[in-house]
Amino acid sequence: MGKDWSLYANLLEHWPEIVGPEYARVTTPVKITFPPRQKEAQRASGTLVIRIPKGLAMEFTFKIGIIRERITGYFGYEAISKIIFEPCYALPKEPVVEAEVDPEELATIRKTAKDIPNDELRETLENFGEAVLKSRSRTSSP
Repeated sequence: MGKDWSLYANLLEHWPEIVGPEYARVTTPVKITFPPRQKEAQRASGTLVIRIPKGLAMEFTFKIGIIRERITGYFGYEAISKIIFEPCYALPKEPVVEAEVDPEELATIRKTAKDIPNDELRETLENFGEAVLKSRSRTSSP
């Protein structure tokens, strides 16, 4: 992903909001590629590859426009212009239970990052810290 990893990470994190919880359970964004461009702050007109069960491929074909619109609405610009499906025979994933994050640890992360002058970097580091906390609480739960 290179410098576009934060876009992909945000897409993964908010995938259930974009496609809905039922589709998020059985589909996964696999990769995003962009045409070569220079001197652009935001990458646009990318191609998103979605791993999808073979039985849903036809149904999802009719939803491509809606998914692109939702991604555009989420990011505020046309980050994805093309969607490709990668059919698979995988079993559906178990629903993800949102892990609880200790508010004190989250406040510590935000306090530590508050002096970073670059807003995008600060927000990315805060999101990363929160994801680490969630991951830690998921693995330590019984």
